[in-house]
Order: sequence, then C-alpha cells, then structure tokens
Amino acid sequence: MPRFSRECSYCHESMAADEFKCKSCGNMVTTKTAKPEQPYMLEYEESILDRYSMMLLVLITLFLSPIAVTIGGVLLFNDYASKRDAGKILVTAGLIMMIVHVILYFAFW
Repeated sequence: MPRFSRECSYCHESMAADEFKCKSCGNMVTTKTAKPEQPYMLEYEESILDRYSMMLLVLITLFLSPIAVTIGGVLLFNDYASKRDAGKILVTAGLIMMIVHVILYFAFW
C-alpha cells in the first residue's frame, strides 16, 4: 500500500491512508470526502421546480407583478442555483410586466 494514497480536502496536501487528521492544516478528514469540484453530495440536491409551480410563477408574474418581484427577491438569496435563477427571472419579468401595466393603464385612461 503506498504511503500517500489520499489528499486533504481542505488544503490538498498528501496524507497516508490511515490518517484522519491533516498534519499541515489540522482539519479532520473522513474517508468519504466530497471532491473539491463537487461542493455537496448529489443525493441531497433539491430537484428543480416542476411544471405546475413554474406555471403558477408565470401566472403570478403576468397578473400580480409586485408579488412576483417579492417572491423573486426572496429566491435571489437562496443557496441553490436553480432557485436563484428562478428568482432572477421572476424579478426581471415582474419589473417588465409592471412597466407594461403602467403603459397600458395610461394608454387606455
């Protein structure tokens, strides 16, 4: 068995296979660490929004733009990239729809 068969997931220094504490940074390293390019385990990843919730968000954006901007603003601060992207879309579309509603209001007033 080679001496350096693992590496620390924090500082990427070589470690022996039987070591659980890194000698260079002092962090505890378990045997099943996630790779640096994979920040979390895949089984804990939330699924993306389904068809019905996306349709509901589209309807909210079309008819209740301030509520869509509020929901989108909350989603912008979420940890998941898919929800942040949905928040960006909601805020942008909600602001555009508010401008369209104002233009239509003054056009037919």
